[in-house]
Amino acid sequence: MAEFWMELQPVDSYQVKANGVLSEKDRKIMTFLYQPLMGAECLALYDTLVTEVEENRLWSESHSHTQLLNLLGISLANLFQARLKLEGLGLLRSFVQTTGESRHYIYEMAAPLSPEQFFSDGLLNIYLYSKIGNAQYQRLRRFFSDEPMSEDGFDEVTRSFQDVFETFQGSELPVSTVANGEPVGRAVSRGVTLDDKAFDFAVMLQSLSPTMLSRNAVTEEVRACILKLHAIYAVEELDMVHYLYRSVQADGSLDLDYLRKIVRDGYQLQHNRLPELKAKTEPKVVSQDPQPQEGASDTEALAYYLENVTPYQLMVDISDGAVPAETDLKVIDEVLAQQNLPIPVMNVLIEYVLLRLDGKISKNYMMTIAAHWKRKKVQTAKEAMEMAWAEHEKYKKLQEEGTQKPPANYRNNNRKFNQTGRKEILPDWFDKEEVKPVEKEMTVREKSTLDKQVEEMKKRLKEGR
Repeated sequence: MAEFWMELQPVDSYQVKANGVLSEKDRKIMTFLYQPLMGAECLALYDTLVTEVEENRLWSESHSHTQLLNLLGISLANLFQARLKLEGLGLLRSFVQTTGESRHYIYEMAAPLSPEQFFSDGLLNIYLYSKIGNAQYQRLRRFFSDEPMSEDGFDEVTRSFQDVFETFQGSELPVSTVANGEPVGRAVSRGVTLDDKAFDFAVMLQSLSPTMLSRNAVTEEVRACILKLHAIYAVEELDMVHYLYRSVQADGSLDLDYLRKIVRDGYQLQHNRLPELKAKTEPKVVSQDPQPQEGASDTEALAYYLENVTPYQLMVDISDGAVPAETDLKVIDEVLAQQNLPIPVMNVLIEYVLLRLDGKISKNYMMTIAAHWKRKKVQTAKEAMEMAWAEHEKYKKLQEEGTQKPPANYRNNNRKFNQTGRKEILPDWFDKEEVKPVEKEMTVREKSTLDKQVEEMKKRLKEGR
């Protein structure tokens, strides 16, 4: 979760590359076999990307991720997680090109495995069985299979090419009329890619007894099977050796079907259930905030911190290490997507809103300030801090002088025409949330609370959090 802010932004552009045409059967496979494993959002993302490529074309037009977010109606975080799941299942390959501050992605779509490949995969079919149960699993097997018709008693009378057509007599070969073209065929299935670094084959092979099992019996097919069993059941190297011994056949080869069975039975005996396919969650990262140069003032240290931290990590630090609420992250995500603020400016906005609203986040309030800063072309954390503090000082001065806000219609007319020559004291967003006529003692209490929160932030920065 902490990484997607830095890897993907709504303004990043993308194109979709199709390596072939998907059939109606492929879509049924995606719906019935893959959707239970990855969820509806992933399926919606896959279908949307595939549909963007026009029929008989290999490339889509270039779009920003903002359009994709609007089409799917999901957050940037959910889009990123859905993309990762598609990549992990072998349905999508992602490529990125960075030019200056802009990024351009290419999403290469792959076809799902065929039903025959899926049900004999040894990885995906196990997770599907665990997810939907035996009855539904067997129903899907019947849905995607049929008994072959017997050809016993029939004689083949098919003619060959030479029996039907005359031999070619021309002296010239046909010349392609499409320059630099590439014929569009059926999309290729990639399947799941497993990293062999996760399992130490050297340790396993060294532990094998030559009298029990020859190392030559561990073929590429056996290695692929072992990797899948390790991915599903987390079987360690030494435990795998014992399973291999039990799977040796009379001729010295390994019975892979039996190997899968005994590993599965061992897992069920130990855990009393089958394994489930779960997406990895980002480990809780110990905050290692960027440090400013020695001798920097408190303001410079704060600006440096806000320039380099991610919005997610900022929320974690403000909450003393607690995971931010999903509702707050969704608001931040939506504001960032709609206003396209630079990350440092967004950080200042988050900090400012939390200080103004006593630790709460309001979407309308944040969106209004973001739009104001966007119009002012605020680009850095320092610029955003200066604007926020300037407006706050104006607000405090207004309250200390006891100046009452003019009527709304006067403020609006003054903003539009400025006929009296009087400058507008506050931007409109200052009265969107909590800024109301208050007694003098409320002003003192607010000032005390604000100063205390700022001092705590400075103290945290000095301690190297």
